[in-house]
Amino acid sequence: MGPETARHAWRVVVRKQLGRAGMIALIEFAARLEHWTPPALKIGLARLIGLAFFWLNPRIRRNTVANSSVVLNLPPGDPKVRRLARRSVQAYAEHAVDFLRTFRLSADGLLRQTVKIEGYPFFEALHRLGRGGVLITAHFGNWEWCGGFVARGRPVYAVAETFPSRALTGLLDYVRARKNLRTLQVGRAASGVLRVLRQGEFVALLADRPTPGHGVQVQFFGRPVWVPEGAAALAQRAGSPLLVGGVIRRREGYEVHGFPAIFVADDKPRGEAVREAMQRVMNDVETLIRKAPEQWYMFRDMWGEPHASRSAHA
Repeated sequence: MGPETARHAWRVVVRKQLGRAGMIALIEFAARLEHWTPPALKIGLARLIGLAFFWLNPRIRRNTVANSSVVLNLPPGDPKVRRLARRSVQAYAEHAVDFLRTFRLSADGLLRQTVKIEGYPFFEALHRLGRGGVLITAHFGNWEWCGGFVARGRPVYAVAETFPSRALTGLLDYVRARKNLRTLQVGRAASGVLRVLRQGEFVALLADRPTPGHGVQVQFFGRPVWVPEGAAALAQRAGSPLLVGGVIRRREGYEVHGFPAIFVADDKPRGEAVREAMQRVMNDVETLIRKAPEQWYMFRDMWGEPHASRSAHA
């Protein structure tokens, strides 16, 4: 390596580390600011930003209205649909504030502010099996605290996207590590997930990602939708079960909800067994979302159906 090449490589490393360190310093400052800001002010500001984002971003508005139409089984023009769509974008802005709060507090501190835990024995039973497990949630509620909750006693591996910005990816890895979550990057996660599951550990991922024409087709809120099959396929290969859970934000604190373990059938053809398991997963995800539909942050068109057909169906 020549002098110029070495200097260039050094500059890249420095920029990468400074970028990551700068973003960490920024989020730590924002978390302290969140702590000292009166609740009414920060929530009011978050809702105002969410409302502006809803009206100023036609794509987000169109997709959230389309999704809310299916969730409520009402025509897109119904006032209840528009209200739910608008509230979902506002709730996501509130989630950004809550993310800073989650970042700042320890797992024990968050646990003290958790007012309801439902279904935790299902996770304890999964833990006793010693076969690892795929823990599934959605873009819903506070999914960072959801991962942190199950990672209190042992590390959990979170499958996460890699962003173009290395600094941002590094920042999110740092945030997860504070809650005992380790990162497996999407795209090269399959072998890592299998290894982790076969070691009896747990992997967490989000299931509500639309993949039109790919994966498996299941029913979700009474409509066919394509979702990734990876969770069930990897669970089947590792002999591990799946479990859906989530954390809902309430005015008085957090609610944790868990569902019974889902086992992928080993006496059926692979494709059929995987599709059936993913159908059960999405059934549980639907039940979770129905508990607080405004906290489902799905800003892509989940079903991808023509809007007119939705109106006729409703």
